[in-house]
Amino acid sequence: MYKKNQNILLLIQELEPNKKALNHALKIANIFKSKVLISTSPFSKNKIEQTDIEAYISKLEHVNTITLDNTKEEPNKSIEKLNIIFLIIEINNKTDFKLFLKNNIFSWILKAKIPSLLISRNTSSNTDYSNIILPIDHKKESKEKMIWASYFGRFNNSVVQLILANEKEDVSMKTIRNTLAFTKKMFSQFIFEYKIHKSKLPSKSINEEAFKTSTTQESDLVILMTDKTEGILFPRYNSSKIKHYMNTYSNPILLINPMKDYYLPCDS
Repeated sequence: MYKKNQNILLLIQELEPNKKALNHALKIANIFKSKVLISTSPFSKNKIEQTDIEAYISKLEHVNTITLDNTKEEPNKSIEKLNIIFLIIEINNKTDFKLFLKNNIFSWILKAKIPSLLISRNTSSNTDYSNIILPIDHKKESKEKMIWASYFGRFNNSVVQLILANEKEDVSMKTIRNTLAFTKKMFSQFIFEYKIHKSKLPSKSINEEAFKTSTTQESDLVILMTDKTEGILFPRYNSSKIKHYMNTYSNPILLINPMKDYYLPCDS
């Protein structure tokens, strides 16, 4: 599904003096030729006055404010109405990593028909999204990450680094090889650089390997999939793992849900 006049939605919980999350939103908007919509998070306990938000963005072009409520129709109601292609979320490390879904910002991430970019206090401010890390595990859903990586390659001339898991079972390795073949075929249609790194670690450790690789490859972004099988209280992705990655590494994280009806960036 392709639409013009697309937007990036930034949810904020406080008005940071260094405007880190806003700067990330502006960079993504520049890459995808979009505008930025900014809203206070409906899950935040800290009320931010509308006049303060307007002052926060007063000198910035192509940035507008909207108001979102915590309802069961959101965020997809606004995503469809406003042609939003990325949800950028400013994560509060202390309050947003709760195990329960009720009134939790991760409930929106898991429902969203668009990828969610997570920014925390440890996220680097110097990111230009020119180097993308993709861990490839034994799940066939890994193919969906390649589509979003290709957008960064096409629109930002980013280098895409593939980290391949190593499995003992033939069936798992066949899936990994199929994902790699699919990726090579897709990427060959466009002009951007990609590299393949074969890990010695299995799928269960490949995400951690990807983040460690990022520290030596100067990566800007790690792309992960949510997982329907991980966790008991958090059935689609264990929030403790996301908390670990965001507290340990400086990379922003792009989280993708395995869905068939995403709103996609347009080509012009």
